[in-house]
Amino acid sequence: METDIKVELSLVVARPPLKALADVTLSWGPNEIKILRCAVFEKPDAPPWATLPRLPIEKHGKRTYVSLIDLPRDLKQRVLDAILSEYTRQRNDD
Repeated sequence: METDIKVELSLVVARPPLKALADVTLSWGPNEIKILRCAVFEKPDAPPWATLPRLPIEKHGKRTYVSLIDLPRDLKQRVLDAILSEYTRQRNDD
């Protein structure tokens, strides 16, 4: 059964390179799951990128991030592509 992906994205004014936050709904048949606060980042002269929610932690004096959700590789890529598509659409509408 195919998983449908719906993205609700908001452009934000925040500390760079954060540009947007997205809530993603995955649905298949009567089931659905919501992934809240996916982030979109963009640096000058570089393409934007998206991440699933993650938690910053200090490890050996360095900041690192721990994933809060684990998706199968192909589904994760579809979700990130859908987020970036919506970000590009909204950015171009401005």
